Amino acid sequence: MISKTAFRRLLWVSLLSLLLLPACQEKQEKIYLIGISQLGDADAWRREMKEEIDRELVFNPDLKILYRQANYNSAEQVQQIRELAARKIDLLIVSPNEAAPLTPVIDSLYKQGIPVVVVDRNISSDSYNSFIGADNIEVGRLAGQYAASYLDKTGNIIEITGLPSSTPALQREKGFGDEIARYPHINVTVIQGDWLEGSVQRQLPRMKKELQNTRLIFAHNDVMANTAAAICKELGFPGIKVIGVDAQPRTGLEFVENRSLLASVLYPTGGGEAIRAAAKILHGQEAPKRDFLRTIIVDSTNVVMLQQQFNRVIAQQKDIVRQDGLLKEQARTFRTQKNLILILIGNLALLLMLSGLLIYLRRKNIKAYKLLQSQNHEIRSQSEQIKEMAQQVQQASEQKSNFFTNISHELKTPLTLILAPTDECLQNPRTPPHIRSQFALIKKSASRLSLLVNQLMDFRKLELNKMRLKIQEVDMLPFINDIIDAFKGLARQHQIDCRMITKESSVKLWIDPEKIEKVFFNILSNAFKFTADAGHIYVIVEKHDDSNTVSIKVADSGFGLSAQDKERIFDFFYYGDVHNQNGSGIGLALSKELVELHHGTIVADSEKNKGTAFTITLPMGKDQYTDDQIVPVKDWGYNSEMDTWIADYNIGAIPQAIHPQPAEHGSSTGNTILIVEDNDDLRAFLANRLSSRFAVITAKNGTEGARLTFEEMPDLVISDIMMPQTDGLEMAQVLKADIRTSHIPIILLTAKTTDEQKVAGLKTNVDAYITKPFNSEVLEETINNLLENRQRLKTHLTADIPREALPQANKSEKAFLSGFNAIIEKNLSNENFSIQDLCDEMGLSKIQLYRKTKPLLDVSITEYILLQRVQKAKYLIQYDNLSFAEIAYETGFSTPSYFSTSFKKITGMTPKAYKEKYGAKM
Repeated sequence: MISKTAFRRLLWVSLLSLLLLPACQEKQEKIYLIGISQLGDADAWRREMKEEIDRELVFNPDLKILYRQANYNSAEQVQQIRELAARKIDLLIVSPNEAAPLTPVIDSLYKQGIPVVVVDRNISSDSYNSFIGADNIEVGRLAGQYAASYLDKTGNIIEITGLPSSTPALQREKGFGDEIARYPHINVTVIQGDWLEGSVQRQLPRMKKELQNTRLIFAHNDVMANTAAAICKELGFPGIKVIGVDAQPRTGLEFVENRSLLASVLYPTGGGEAIRAAAKILHGQEAPKRDFLRTIIVDSTNVVMLQQQFNRVIAQQKDIVRQDGLLKEQARTFRTQKNLILILIGNLALLLMLSGLLIYLRRKNIKAYKLLQSQNHEIRSQSEQIKEMAQQVQQASEQKSNFFTNISHELKTPLTLILAPTDECLQNPRTPPHIRSQFALIKKSASRLSLLVNQLMDFRKLELNKMRLKIQEVDMLPFINDIIDAFKGLARQHQIDCRMITKESSVKLWIDPEKIEKVFFNILSNAFKFTADAGHIYVIVEKHDDSNTVSIKVADSGFGLSAQDKERIFDFFYYGDVHNQNGSGIGLALSKELVELHHGTIVADSEKNKGTAFTITLPMGKDQYTDDQIVPVKDWGYNSEMDTWIADYNIGAIPQAIHPQPAEHGSSTGNTILIVEDNDDLRAFLANRLSSRFAVITAKNGTEGARLTFEEMPDLVISDIMMPQTDGLEMAQVLKADIRTSHIPIILLTAKTTDEQKVAGLKTNVDAYITKPFNSEVLEETINNLLENRQRLKTHLTADIPREALPQANKSEKAFLSGFNAIIEKNLSNENFSIQDLCDEMGLSKIQLYRKTKPLLDVSITEYILLQRVQKAKYLIQYDNLSFAEIAYETGFSTPSYFSTSFKKITGMTPKAYKEKYGAKM
């Protein structure tokens, strides 16, 4: 049967297919992207060029442009060209501000394969596909001819040039100068302009003396020419005539027509020609390398005709643009109508399909209804079976709970039989000290197990609602003070400020003292666990008359909790993301249940690294309890578990284990082992166990363990995983990532036994992973194997290096030598590796390096590196199928011949002879 969801999806897919069909049928035409870099657009001539480009694009719909203008700044234009290149343009049209600054970047684009069309101004190389512009030498020459004819070959002329570094200015000045040079009675004074009217306004008014004898001014463009004409009139020299260059509509032609200018040399913009040349290049057609545009002199004799022609052309081009817009609009209308027709046809086809589909679904529904009837019968029978199974599960759960309770009770007997003889041995003065410490450890562990059994039994009672309250009125201030006093010894030991703070003289509550005592001991014990030395733990008691409640807050300055831990801190068996998991995950959950049994609340407020506060709120009065829950004061009595709590959290006066001492001379292997374990008893036990064979050093957490590893450079590290500050996995990652300590074997001890947890440990590249509880002999054999394997590898790699060349060091020098050898090993294949490179990597000068290595090596550093290279070559000859040349380069020898000579000098045989003798090992 087809579901409603599948049916709706089918409709949508069909509709979208019909909608997308017209779009897919249209042929996608390639669009070319042209970048246009204009030096500026402040003058009318540049604006006219842009308008010509826009008009010409109408005839080339496959061309799109990115237009940039640089405000007559060469540096800005260079940056804009680079930005256009980054936009993946297909062709660049550029009118350079100056030749020298623009040539390198245009050369670069041209060499990258991007076609270049240069317009108006040229560059200092031939790195372009086409140059379009008038012949500026010819422009200058025509202006010179006209000026000479007007002056009748005698008189003074002022020439106002363009930007001196631009090619048009240089060429126009040359053409004009060459022509005027033919007439010795004509004198020319040159003013350096910059194509803009500002340069003329600054310089020409200061030349009154020269203007008195001047009959004609030649400016390199109409903007400067018109400005010069206006200044001459203002200064009282209306008789001075001015010739310009450009002769464009709305500027030069109007200036000549209204007699502001005597004449102007036509200088076509080339905008349209540039687009036509770009289109030819992009379509694979030939474009002329240099396309010089024709120019003429425009004066009063032909200006009207030219103006009319320009206006007519512009009007025709505007009509073309308008017609192009109409054609595009009609094309859009045609496409829309075509798509509508196709959609209508598609809808008709879809309706036919849906009709057939509905008939098919009708038949399917009939079959489905019959199938559902049979399935309903099956579901009813299965439901009855599930009810029977649920009853069986409930019975099994009750049996399991009873078994759990019975086991908890059964554990009490063996625990009693463990604790009683242990206490007897501890009280016996004849018990030797080292045996006494072992019995103390047994008692402490058995007491903790007893506490866990009691907690589990309480937990079971809460589950079965069989926990009975024995409520009595208690003054909370002395009650809490008695509990705090039990922790005074631990507070003094760790310099923790633990005290009660209250402004009340008496706070009486109706509680079950035994159960509330468990709550406070649990919370205070956790506070001491996670509060660093010299911290504080405050118990703050406050009355709230408005709500008729009392709040008791236990606030510490410990590690704090993450947001996730804070949400789940009261869940049963939840450990959280804390670094010390000596607890069972029951205490806080049990505390919450006991508080709620008293109709109170307990909340945790904490922030990472900012401490934790547990606030217990209990109601005043006894109205919330039944009469059978309230007992007389004389009947109240309970077995306080204070001693057990203290023992469990390592705060009792249990004798400390004997601290390990270095083994006697001759009884130790000479190896040093670092034990990193936050549990004092287990750390002491391992140290005692291993100190007879090894020199043992210990650390309480991963941070201290990493520091001692770098300082002492032990031969092996044994570490727990879950520890405060830095755990074992993080410490292993640090040591294995550091080149100085990556060779040190690491054994992880942990209570995490799942395969995923083991894989997480082994991914840190540790050498062994042993789960708790572990067999001491298994641990010792693992240590022996790791140390022996490391010694075999060391012996193999240094077998043929003379003993006097091997580094001998004490503990303080191991770190230096470890880094020294690691850097050499890393660079053995680098034939250019030198002593200076070694100094740079170690951060020492040559003198410092020689001083440090001289007492440790009886050979020079160069000889020692050579010995290491030969030793590695021997290994490659024996175990890798490489040619001698490959081995030579792999071990850092510059040539195979040098390798062969060095190898024979050190080993006494050639590489070939060595392979024949020892190659069987491969």
